Amino acid sequence: MLGSEYRAMMGKGVANEAPPLVHLAAGLKGVEGMTGSDHLLDLLTAQPPLGAQARPAPAQPLSHYDFLSYFRLETNPFADSVNPAFFFKTEIHDQAYIRMMLAIEHDISLALLTGLSGTGKTLVSQMLLKELDPSHYQTILVLVSPNMSKTALIKEILSELNLPVSPSSTLLSAQDLLKQLQDHIVKLCDLRRKLVIIVDECHFLSAESLHMVRTISNIEMAERKLSTCLLLGEQRFLKRLEHPSYQSLRSRMYLRSELLPLKKEDCEQYIKFRLLVSGREAVLFNGKAVEAIHQASGGICRQINKLCMLALLEAFTQRKSMIDEGIVALCAQQL
Repeated sequence: MLGSEYRAMMGKGVANEAPPLVHLAAGLKGVEGMTGSDHLLDLLTAQPPLGAQARPAPAQPLSHYDFLSYFRLETNPFADSVNPAFFFKTEIHDQAYIRMMLAIEHDISLALLTGLSGTGKTLVSQMLLKELDPSHYQTILVLVSPNMSKTALIKEILSELNLPVSPSSTLLSAQDLLKQLQDHIVKLCDLRRKLVIIVDECHFLSAESLHMVRTISNIEMAERKLSTCLLLGEQRFLKRLEHPSYQSLRSRMYLRSELLPLKKEDCEQYIKFRLLVSGREAVLFNGKAVEAIHQASGGICRQINKLCMLALLEAFTQRKSMIDEGIVALCAQQL
């Protein structure tokens, strides 16, 4: 009865216009034990008839906390940080690592690792720091600032070695500081340990600082070098070394290695490796996406990481589970 009365009232109104609720409620009065308002409430809350189109539930907004779980990742595979767990040994990177390790283990006083910014020099140095046995080596990493003086360089080395520097050290000469460093190196030798100094961003060193590095590498005892200095820098440093004033420095660099950009096939394996370390085995970047990443990044590891990270964020906001070349092309504009 209620349905027929409701349809009759609808027929009297304007097309597609609902009747006033007060009239509808009034027309539903008289049913035993219930008021018009009771009938109206039942009518409005009733389930839609069979075959009616149900309104879809609104999509739940994604939280930024869902980012990793959305792609089934345990950690961020492309974070802007140096993590030895993500060291991917291409043939070139493996050779560079082995050469630097050989220099350390066979008492070669100076070795050089060069490469474009972002090719992985610092990551190689972190692997060395991780792998060298502290019972045999005291290894430090010195990050050079532009035009660092020789005095500032030695102070930085002493600081990394946790050696006390006198409050009046501003009055000490570079030779005084060098003597303090030399005494420490000799003490390490007595303990059957060796000092390894990794100098990152060596292309920023001033001329006098470079000659100080050579002096440190010359510290020796009978038939044995007591320290190894590993210089890490950009390729422009090689051009600088060609100057005649660096002939003595060049002659002591027995081992050199250069990191090159990744080839396309290495780029694909590099991305898969980082995803695997982060807990994902399934493919996330399709083949064309990887090609686009390699082309846009030039094979530079840091640029690959940045582009992949941007692509993940874009796919996350678009709620896509697979990254294609379209997403990569969009993100490449931000490099």
